Amino acid sequence: MLNNYWYQENFLTPKWWLLVILSIVPAIIWWIFADKRRIMEITTFGLFYGVTSIILDSIGSNAMVWTYQIRLTPYLEPQMYPYDVGIVIILFMVVYQRYGKDFKTFIFYSCLLSLFQAFLAEPAMERLDIYKEISWKHIYSFPVYWIIGITCWSIVKYFKSLEQRV
Repeated sequence: MLNNYWYQENFLTPKWWLLVILSIVPAIIWWIFADKRRIMEITTFGLFYGVTSIILDSIGSNAMVWTYQIRLTPYLEPQMYPYDVGIVIILFMVVYQRYGKDFKTFIFYSCLLSLFQAFLAEPAMERLDIYKEISWKHIYSFPVYWIIGITCWSIVKYFKSLEQRV
């Protein structure tokens, strides 16, 4: 039943194409501009951020705190991997690459990005009827994005210090 619904209501619609673009284009652009000398460090940060983001997205989606109106595929749960990857994770990796060497600078720019995510990107996804808040509010997302960024920054820096001691 889900496959039929997805095929009839989601597949090849303009919103579906937007999710395809969000899944591919930001990653390609990031790869072109990524600092290849620091690729392990930056992608480690992104992987930590991504795993955390996707786990929290799964929890919120399964708890029916929010839902997704359109699916890239009927087989992904949660359905918003394109948003998590294309808008959240990639942009945090860009901030980490550019401003991650200094903690205070990273805190400032990750705060700005968290504000963008919570108050511009999420509402845009809602207006496009791709994402729908049920009991969640955008204001709750802001500290979550920010804390995940700071935590991932701390983990990566700790791992780098361990690596340098060996």
